[in-house]
Amino acid sequence: MSEDPPAESEPEDDPGLVCIEYPGVVENPERAIRSLGGEQNIGLVLSESNRRLELRFRSEDVYCKPTCGERHQCLSFVIKVQRCRLKPGVKNKPEVIHKTKMVGLVQSCFRFNNLCDFQYLPMQKTEQNQHASIYPEVFFNKLVTSDWIERQPPLFIPPAVFSRMDVPQDYQFRREASSEKTTGTPHNIIGRTRQRRSHHAIFVTYNVDKVPDGPRDIALNQMKIKFIHKDQFHMVEERFKERPVWSKNALNALTQIPPERLKFMLPAVAYYFTTGPWRNQWIRFSFDPRSDPSAGKYQTLDYRVRLQGGARHKVAAKRSYANYLLPYKAMNWSKPRTSLINKSSFPGAESPKDTEMESAEDREKQMDVFLFRRGRIPPYRQMFYQYCDIQIEAAQELLESSKSDSCSERSGWFAAGTEEKLRNIVTDVINEHISDERSKEIGNEALWEKLKESDGG
Repeated sequence: MSEDPPAESEPEDDPGLVCIEYPGVVENPERAIRSLGGEQNIGLVLSESNRRLELRFRSEDVYCKPTCGERHQCLSFVIKVQRCRLKPGVKNKPEVIHKTKMVGLVQSCFRFNNLCDFQYLPMQKTEQNQHASIYPEVFFNKLVTSDWIERQPPLFIPPAVFSRMDVPQDYQFRREASSEKTTGTPHNIIGRTRQRRSHHAIFVTYNVDKVPDGPRDIALNQMKIKFIHKDQFHMVEERFKERPVWSKNALNALTQIPPERLKFMLPAVAYYFTTGPWRNQWIRFSFDPRSDPSAGKYQTLDYRVRLQGGARHKVAAKRSYANYLLPYKAMNWSKPRTSLINKSSFPGAESPKDTEMESAEDREKQMDVFLFRRGRIPPYRQMFYQYCDIQIEAAQELLESSKSDSCSERSGWFAAGTEEKLRNIVTDVINEHISDERSKEIGNEALWEKLKESDGG
């Protein structure tokens, strides 16, 4: 027969294929698969529909930043073509016969359209002004000898985050701010063009001549616009009658008023100190803590959990650089985020069942936001306590013995150095509590081992 054999239209079993558009000329398929993480990693990516495929051009370098390929839907197929040559001398037949076979359908493919030029190489300049690799000195796949600690290490500190996104974005540059708005603002201040979101509160510094006597009219009108509940506002007023200086966290924990509502009430009953011993505190109108020695107990203690004693492992950080790492799953950056309205922000929307189900431990955690007590660990690594809220006997004794006859911007109504002594007392109490907890854990582990041995015997 002189005709070509008919092509096979459909394979016996039609496997679903995935196409990977490799951004380069592939001469060695094994190395290309290795740069994609190997067959096991490729299978893991394919098992999740929104997972991105990472490509590392230097697969043996742990410091290589990958470029990510995202899955796209496509509709194509793969055909296998065989070209067969016949023996010479055969008459009435073509010299070449082509055989075709459809391998399978391709319904998705990975395309690498993202940036890949963020790289930080482990290299160092030599005396000959050339770059030499220091990879063996900064990465070890085995145990090293103790003399490595005494040697001078090379300076190689790769950044934790290269970029918050790896897809080019259209950026709308802001217009230059007018010179009238920026006049008088130091150039070393970040965010000079951003307006303060004060909610019409009155902010004062320590050097202000006279403290405010009342709120602004627009602050009172703001409460009407936001439908502030009168009972909640009366509750805040009563708190300021009991105590002239409060922190926002303390009022939130004691009154259970959501912060979204509280931020509109505070400008109507108090002003805010931005500097000095009462910084970050709300003070009742017409009350000047600089002229009243009894206001010393309301001063602010800026406490930050220290490294020693393992306390920082017990206290979670508010923010982490991991929040800014590039996601390994696909995200649509062009899609605008949807604003959500919290039902608890409306007056009367709080469910009584939620308050009934609140456990005692949850209540204690809310009080930890502004109170420091023995046996409790601060919820955050940076805390702003008021002196009277540090319920430690040694701290209160220190405050009684460190009073001063005059008020200063640095230490308020107490002697210089009192704030640092308070920090040391708080640190000692935290370390003592962590040490006791660790001792209990060790004792429980030993008791458990004994019980296991006795059961086995």
